[in-house]
Amino acid sequence: MNSQTQKPGGLRGRPLSKLRTIDETAELLNVSPRTVRRLIDSGALRVHRFGRLVRIGDPDIAVLLAINRSP
Repeated sequence: MNSQTQKPGGLRGRPLSKLRTIDETAELLNVSPRTVRRLIDSGALRVHRFGRLVRIGDPDIAVLLAINRSP
């Protein structure tokens, strides 16, 4: 395989999206970190867990916003 068809780190498929912390997500959405934790606990916001670390992907934030958009 040549270097033009291989992605950095040997990953193939979709490019990785930015993963944000709870605090970064709260700042982006202009809410408190507690609100973000409540959204996670209710299942409204999907997360990636790495041991004790919790990260939220930009696509998951976009889904939350799309679902909660007013008509």
